[in-house]
Amino acid sequence: MIAAVGRLSAIRIARSSRLWLSLGVWCFLALAFAVFARRDGWGHGADRVLSSFYGGLALPFMACAVARAAFGGRSMTSSTAPLVALGVSPWRAALASIGVAAVATALVGALLAASVAVIAHGAADPPRGRDAIASAYAGALGGAAYAAWFALGTTIGRRGGGRLFLLGADWLLGGAGAATAFATPRGHLRNLLGGDSPMNISERSSSAMLLALMAVCTILACQNARRR
Repeated sequence: MIAAVGRLSAIRIARSSRLWLSLGVWCFLALAFAVFARRDGWGHGADRVLSSFYGGLALPFMACAVARAAFGGRSMTSSTAPLVALGVSPWRAALASIGVAAVATALVGALLAASVAVIAHGAADPPRGRDAIASAYAGALGGAAYAAWFALGTTIGRRGGGRLFLLGADWLLGGAGAATAFATPRGHLRNLLGGDSPMNISERSSSAMLLALMAVCTILACQNARRR
């Protein structure tokens, strides 16, 4: 049932030329940085590109673009109104849309992270194959968490402009090693990609925190959709 309800968001994503242009630009830039790192012989090329440009810019902006497309550039209430009019509960309509956005962002995040890890691989990085798998896992988990994060943003404002607010909050609060980074996807994703850890926690703890953030944001977004 959830899969059938999510078809509307999937169609929006597939038909959004603005989304595909955005994804193309960010993927090109991330891969270009990876090629630059490889050409200049960075010892930790994969870690540096993944934890800085990919995790700090590319994935958050791509996830925000996917969320925008999944909800038609509107608020959660407006975007799910056609489904609610057909008898689908607001909570289920919201959950289906978030699920589609999460799957789409996880796939894009995993593929790009693995590609960057392979291309930018340096002499001091872990073995290329193992690093690509670990990076794909981090990209998928981080992408899904960001999708829920920005889905929550669609419940803020008349047109879901809260997405941009949460994008800025993730950037400002997700600083390396800061206590505020503990409450953002950026801080934990950086930890999984070989960067600084928020409050010096382990990678396993950051994985658990990304799952927790995804669950909390999803629940809050669905509750807000039902309340409105």
